Amino acid sequence: MLIFTNGRAYLDGRWTTGMDILVDNGKIADIKPQGTQYEGIVADVKGGYITPGFIDIHIHGSNGSDVMDAKPEALENISCFLAGKGTTSWLATTMTVSIEEIRRSLQVTADYMKDTSRRGAQVLGIHLEGPFLSPKAKGAHAEEYILSPTVDNYLAITGGMPDIVRMVTIAPEEEGALELIKYLKERSITPSLGHTKGTYDQCKKALESGMTHACHFYNAMTPLNHREPGAVGAILENDSAAIELIADLVHVHPVALKLAVNVKGPGKTVLITDAMVAAGLKDGDYELGGLPVYVRNGEARQANGTLAGSTLTLDRALRNMIKIGVPSEDVIAMLTETPAREIGADHFKGRLAKGFDADINILDDDFNVKETYIRGKKFKA
Repeated sequence: MLIFTNGRAYLDGRWTTGMDILVDNGKIADIKPQGTQYEGIVADVKGGYITPGFIDIHIHGSNGSDVMDAKPEALENISCFLAGKGTTSWLATTMTVSIEEIRRSLQVTADYMKDTSRRGAQVLGIHLEGPFLSPKAKGAHAEEYILSPTVDNYLAITGGMPDIVRMVTIAPEEEGALELIKYLKERSITPSLGHTKGTYDQCKKALESGMTHACHFYNAMTPLNHREPGAVGAILENDSAAIELIADLVHVHPVALKLAVNVKGPGKTVLITDAMVAAGLKDGDYELGGLPVYVRNGEARQANGTLAGSTLTLDRALRNMIKIGVPSEDVIAMLTETPAREIGADHFKGRLAKGFDADINILDDDFNVKETYIRGKKFKA
């Protein structure tokens, strides 16, 4: 038994003192008043914050590795880098490349998830960000590999691996989108609205048809206009739709971040990184999905200036959001409970609660990650 004591624990959406978190066999065994559990190894956090581990549901790579490398060593390298920043689980996010390349990445990820000997953050599945995007809002995705979002095309990519995909980004105005949204919802896979030039009416129809999530909100979608509310207006209007935000203070202005959170609330806002291979590395020239990307001052862009993912980490996103005035309790929810709910993992991830995986972060007074535990084991780089 491991006993986390003398900290400010994130319980039921608020900071709570005087409680011990008991961990046994990789799970949270119980939460008791401080000092009432006498047998076990005591971990005195000395007044620090105790939070669930962060969950990144949209990330392509980091520390020199990319999900599309389709190698177990690449996934482990990313996983270990993330664990060092407080991220304890993640969705391996694909790019728009050939069907064969995507299938290879899915198969490697599926095999990797079965290997319990791997270190670092736990991969919970795949987020297919491509190839079902609008060519007119492709961002840093290769246009020649974009496909119509039909069920047949989806099965051509995922056939034989039905359990690996947890989220699919779709441009709702493209042919076949509404049928694919229904197909995914019936299988408890989250359809995500993104990379779209859809009108307000097109996006509203998709949201009413079962689309409940928005890929990197504001970015690569039709903006809010007073005569044509666009994708942004349709998403803000829909109470069921959750949003992703890249809080690097580059992709989205601080005021726009706060406005989105004010409308959606922490229960419908997910902080993501959309990080690429250069996260954790120096400025330089890199690739994302086979496309050349340069990183200057930590900003990843294509030659034409288009943003190409980020170099963000979730611990930095946490501090950025607090810096611009969002309450820390709300930010923690956006990093833990809400992303878990969005991918159907909220019955075992994202909370400090009895029976949940013991994914735990210890933070200092400035919200820096000091220690990370993954399923009860302290991560050591």
